[in-house]
Amino acid sequence: MSYNLTLQCGCIVYVACDPKTGLAHTRILEARGPACQSRKHEIGLRLYLWEILPDPAYRTRPVFVSDAAHITAI
Repeated sequence: MSYNLTLQCGCIVYVACDPKTGLAHTRILEARGPACQSRKHEIGLRLYLWEILPDPAYRTRPVFVSDAAHITAI
């Protein structure tokens, strides 16, 4: 099993998981985001788990939907 994840900076990471356990064993930077300012993000670089976790300083804004027919973008 493998996945492509997009980080907050726009970089794309290839993640390979063990099919039996589901645990990720490989995380490789596939493409650099156009607005990425991290000097550590080089294509082909293996990333540690804590490098792909969301930034704790980033505050998400919840979107509450009461009727699916009237969805509006923020």
